[in-house]
Amino acid sequence: MVGNLISYLRLGALCLLSLPVNAAIPGFEEVVVLADKLFKDTAIVSPTSVITAEELQSINMTTVEDALAHEPSLIVRKRFIGDANGVIGLRGSNMFQTTRSMVFADGMPLHFHLQTRYRGAPRWSLVAPAEIERVEVIYGPYSSEYSGNAIGGVVNLTTHHPTSERVNLEVGYFSQQSDGLNTRDTYSGYRTFASYENDYDALGVFASYTRLENDSQPQNQLFAKSRSATPTATAVSGAVHGFNEFGDAGIYFADSGSEQAITELFKVKLFYDLESVQLRGSIAYEDRSRDESQANNFLYDSSGSLLFDRRVEVQGKVYDTYQYGGSRLQNRTQQRDSLLLGLGASFHLSSGWIADGFYSRFNILEDVEVRSGNNPAAASYASDNARYRARITEYEDTGWQIFDLKLASDSLTDNDRHRLSLGVHYDQYELNYIVDDYNAIAGIRNSDELDGDAVTGRPDSGGEASTSAVFAQYGYQLGDNWDLSVGLRYEYWQAENGFLGGVTADRRSKKGLSPKLSLSWAVRDTLEIRYSVAKALRFPVIEELFVNVESGGGAAMIADPTLEPEDGIFHNVSIISNHDGSSKRLNIFHEVIEDVIFNQRASNGVSTFLPVGEVTSSGVEWVWEQQRLFNTGLNLRYNLSYTDAEITHNVFNPSYVGNEFPRTARWRSNLLLSAKWSERLSGGLSIRYASESFGTLNNSDHLDNVFGAQDDFLFVGIKANWQASEEILLSAGIDNLFAEQAYVYHPWPGRTFHLKVTYQVGR
Repeated sequence: MVGNLISYLRLGALCLLSLPVNAAIPGFEEVVVLADKLFKDTAIVSPTSVITAEELQSINMTTVEDALAHEPSLIVRKRFIGDANGVIGLRGSNMFQTTRSMVFADGMPLHFHLQTRYRGAPRWSLVAPAEIERVEVIYGPYSSEYSGNAIGGVVNLTTHHPTSERVNLEVGYFSQQSDGLNTRDTYSGYRTFASYENDYDALGVFASYTRLENDSQPQNQLFAKSRSATPTATAVSGAVHGFNEFGDAGIYFADSGSEQAITELFKVKLFYDLESVQLRGSIAYEDRSRDESQANNFLYDSSGSLLFDRRVEVQGKVYDTYQYGGSRLQNRTQQRDSLLLGLGASFHLSSGWIADGFYSRFNILEDVEVRSGNNPAAASYASDNARYRARITEYEDTGWQIFDLKLASDSLTDNDRHRLSLGVHYDQYELNYIVDDYNAIAGIRNSDELDGDAVTGRPDSGGEASTSAVFAQYGYQLGDNWDLSVGLRYEYWQAENGFLGGVTADRRSKKGLSPKLSLSWAVRDTLEIRYSVAKALRFPVIEELFVNVESGGGAAMIADPTLEPEDGIFHNVSIISNHDGSSKRLNIFHEVIEDVIFNQRASNGVSTFLPVGEVTSSGVEWVWEQQRLFNTGLNLRYNLSYTDAEITHNVFNPSYVGNEFPRTARWRSNLLLSAKWSERLSGGLSIRYASESFGTLNNSDHLDNVFGAQDDFLFVGIKANWQASEEILLSAGIDNLFAEQAYVYHPWPGRTFHLKVTYQVGR
């Protein structure tokens, strides 16, 4: 490991040969310090990337996740526009380790630390793209301000603050071309946004409405291998011969069809500014529905009718396809209503101190998913008992509340060499997961009714978890060229009221200290070198501890109430150069995390949250931002990152040692060119690249460009903006310009066309 780190340092030295160092630039700290941030040390000690609303005008941003698409060492799995499972991965943490990243909008948490993997995606839809003024990405847990959930990093979204009367209307249309196995189609959608804001002296008001409606490309493709034995089966046509991600030959016999997603967001934000006090409040209500009831069966019998038999024969080979009369192509609907509330106050105290308090509460008002027992086209659907069979999955009394109180001062004494930040934190999470099976006699008659009693009550599961924390961060300017920052975070975590069916879990508690240290050397006015080291603890979330999910006759996913927290040591060396509108940054990082919580699958198909003994990640990030490239109107944002994430210890299966950690691409690169050719015309070009990776701990999924694979990709996007008048802006663009086909287990979107009209009165 040390040898790898030395190699990276040598690479860093070579990259420095290209850094310009012969002139000073005012405002050197702007690259790493946000002027409006309460705790400046967080961005000082951590690698940080910032992108503004003006720069975001050069990309096709239909949802908030798009604002992060070109940031270094970061991926958001956005499978289609309106995807509720937009999981995020930062640095050595993959996209399914969702509890290793934190996402805030004006201090309100959007991260969903009740669950992990695809169920733990941040609630991106609680913010509209038109609200965003600035996006800040902070990498790693190098500041004591954030908990160990910042192992990967933190995303801070800063939204618009009303300063005058303004009306904003947006209407966007998008259309995706999808070329699937047996389904080639075009899927379209639209987004509308309307807002009104005004500044009534000290009172600022912002109210908005957003509606997003879209149809996705088919997300799931069903595959079957041939049986070694050849029992009686029905001969069929229409199957697509191919391979799965493990290289097994077989047939694809269906896909899940298009998913229709409709999301509505109602939001009000209030700001009250006095000379020494700022009050702020926000309330957001989200209504989301999805309908997945257009499954495509490829199989036809000799008479030309769709066939849903369990066993079918294709060219003399027998395959197990649908079980229980087409249950693998069930109809699925979901209704989700959520409410997010935030209240905050900032105070300018005496002697240069600033205080900030914030309370946030999130509640799932309703989250009900209904899955039919079989496909309506299956023959068994005609029988009364099978026709109305369904599984109902819902959340009750689920949500969180979070409180933070922080104090900061840049001038503890008569000189400004001292900085101090203090804070206390409390969070409380609760999740109750209920699964019931229904049939015609006991209850439901369609997906909108939940009348009657369940035939089979599956084991309910859930529980509560909370964390109390105090932290301090002290910074000291050691002369003109050196700066030191030290921090300490103490956390007390407990999990209680856990239940898995009829079994209750014992109350547990843990405490831990997480020290931080950062030292920088200003080599000259334009060049800085900083080393940061931190310890961080990531405590398990409720799903990992208490939530069992069953499928068919047995448990598909099992929780583990005995899990220990993830415990890691993190190192980062940053080399930063700024010169005449140019910023170049080299980050070299090395991370060793023990007791990594990951969902591991046994040979019987049961998956369990178990600790991977140790995962080591090392890597390099090269970032270049350039204004007025080659003395033109072009602005450049470019980054290249390399990450080597390796399993270095695993008790559950020692054969995994030496394997690559799943869903972690070794190489990522992003290019964003923006230009303003005239007062009316602007636009941009974007390129995203990622190398292939494995999807499993045993690294056995080696085949590319098939369902289930983790493919490499190269996506190109273009956009043009035309200011038709002072009030009207017209935008058009294309994502995935060259229609590259690639999979992130599910298929990435195909070529997508965007059109948008913006009408704005007032500034």
